[in-house]
Amino acid sequence: MFLPEVVSIGEVLVDFIPDKITNLKDLASFQKCHGGAPANFIVGMSRLGVKTAFIGKVGDDPFGEYLRDVLQSEGVNVANLVKATEGERTTLAFVYYNNDMDRDFFFYRNNSADVNLSAEEIDSKLFQKIKYLLFGSLSLTEEPVRSATLKAIDICMENNGQICFDPNIRVDLWENDKVLRENIELVLEKVDIFLPSLSELQFLYNEENFDEQAAIENLFTRFPLKVVVLKKDKDGCIIKERNGCFLTIPSFEVEIIDTTGAGDGFNVGFIFGLINELSYENAGIIGNAIGALVLQKKGAMTSLPYRTELEIFLQEQNIPIELKRK
Repeated sequence: MFLPEVVSIGEVLVDFIPDKITNLKDLASFQKCHGGAPANFIVGMSRLGVKTAFIGKVGDDPFGEYLRDVLQSEGVNVANLVKATEGERTTLAFVYYNNDMDRDFFFYRNNSADVNLSAEEIDSKLFQKIKYLLFGSLSLTEEPVRSATLKAIDICMENNGQICFDPNIRVDLWENDKVLRENIELVLEKVDIFLPSLSELQFLYNEENFDEQAAIENLFTRFPLKVVVLKKDKDGCIIKERNGCFLTIPSFEVEIIDTTGAGDGFNVGFIFGLINELSYENAGIIGNAIGALVLQKKGAMTSLPYRTELEIFLQEQNIPIELKRK
């Protein structure tokens, strides 16, 4: 198969999206959707015409077969999507709304296939033409997938690719907050592009008096990052380059149907902008645009736009950005 420019590693899973907004106990039905932040990202990139590959592991079960078929149908290279052989199951996640009516997840992840991906199962040949590798914190939760992720990062760096990290924090999957912060700080030593949400940056600092701009500057002091992109939902995003630009980019006002996957959509647009050799400002605008398109449909992966949809949206918003890559 083709060699990719963009690779993601981590979880691909089945999301069960509720048919109405209420707590999990009172829900009667769900819609089955394919998901997992790294998988969402890579499908979004593929839909925009980028050569992509996904590294992960699924169960030898109907859900694993379903997810493999989905990724293949989206044009993603799945040569390094490993099928479990020891009875591990594909991860399931039930989306629901907590008492504050904020979206949350309930995972079925015991003996799951994605956390059993090993370093030995990483195919280094996949990285020969790589430009960007994206991963999240779920592939750092336990071994052997933690070592597999770190190996993929090292191979990407050896091939001059850039490392993109969306923490995608799920606190209940970790032993405690301290261990989670330690693992995030460990990988930040190797990250080029850091893509946290505002709540994730607040969690990382664990301070009551939180100044987001000071926190971003502190990140550059502590870690060799090239750029920090702070996602602020309805307030758009902040982009800070080391010794360079500091940009605040507003969001687009759209009707919100489902917030699932909007952050993944932003990641897609931002990295796609960089592949198009756009400025950080225009890459942020593209990120906000795809995030806005995702908000208008139900599901995460299913709501990611194709290139034509993105171009139409930009035209409707009178955004004169030319996308060169086909």
